[in-house]
Amino acid sequence: MKILLATGIFPPDIGGPATYAATLVPELTRRGHAVTVLTYGKKNKENIPYALIVVPRSYPKGIRHVLYFIKALFLSWKAERVFLLDAAGAGFPGALAAVLMRRKIILRVVGDYAWEQGMQRFGVEDLLDDFLQKKYGFFVWILRRVQVFVARRAKRIIVPSKYLKSVVEQWGIEGEKISIVFNSVSLPEALSREEARRRINISGTVLLSAGRFVPWKGFRMLIELMPELLKKYGALFLVIIGDGPERRALEQVRDQTGVGERVLFPGVVEKGALGAYIAAADVFLLNTAYEGFSHQIVEAMAFGVPVVTTAAGGNREILEHEENALVVSYNEKKEWEQAIAHLLEDPLIGKKIAANGRKSAKQFSIERMVAETESLLQAV
Repeated sequence: MKILLATGIFPPDIGGPATYAATLVPELTRRGHAVTVLTYGKKNKENIPYALIVVPRSYPKGIRHVLYFIKALFLSWKAERVFLLDAAGAGFPGALAAVLMRRKIILRVVGDYAWEQGMQRFGVEDLLDDFLQKKYGFFVWILRRVQVFVARRAKRIIVPSKYLKSVVEQWGIEGEKISIVFNSVSLPEALSREEARRRINISGTVLLSAGRFVPWKGFRMLIELMPELLKKYGALFLVIIGDGPERRALEQVRDQTGVGERVLFPGVVEKGALGAYIAAADVFLLNTAYEGFSHQIVEAMAFGVPVVTTAAGGNREILEHEENALVVSYNEKKEWEQAIAHLLEDPLIGKKIAANGRKSAKQFSIERMVAETESLLQAV
């Protein structure tokens, strides 16, 4: 089968769609499918067994989207399936091209683009569940119409959680054409905590978090917890991996709290280094108000690192409080402080959660994810 996979990001970019594409495409190629990847960004210099077409981000917005559409139009003509990994930046030009070429569209939805952009650019303050029930300004309305346009033209929509299926249904899309395929995680390199800490040059107690620096990820509150945690535990570090529009604001919070040397921002790290950071951690923290499905949580579980997080979005489908994670409320400092203290002061609960987390992570295999996705691509 000839497949055009249209995505907004691809390695060396970081993010869920990039990780997903980099995992899925080689496996589909190995199974005999001819896959072409179309993305924005920089050319991947690694030797890869599939075609990779890149539209540089150096072009201004609008112009690069037109170029993306033109390339998608040509590539769709040679494809049997057009697989879109978002419903906007790549999805809209990709869907237009596929419609004009009369190609079947499969769409993967991992979030609500209108809400995310509304939060970052257009003054939206509501979390997603409230956002879905309300009306907003013109620009948010346009973004909503764009993602609905793409979703309605897809023969099949893939989501990684029941929660995201309910989100797409609230766009007005019939549930019968929405399929749930859980994300996968790669099995971690066997790495001891001591070796991992040598690699990243860190010692003491390590609290780790990771993700895009956006308001709903709650990194600010984690930094604000540090003065009190340092009083109790001394040699303790908070490491926050990632980058994004809130980076400068988070650095200011760190400086204002006076814990500068104890809060570290390594930035964007490649996958091997990320594994070392996770293996080095005593506790993994994800204070999130919204999550379609978290790669980070499952990766931490796979490494046997105890997790503290919220029941936001798709998280509740993989978490069992005091079994494979400690589940607390978003941005509730007292709950977070107590949960972290529970893990640091009671080794038995940490070992129990780590062991059960490893078991939970095993169900998210690459083989299962690829097989289910391949089946859906073939069936449309």
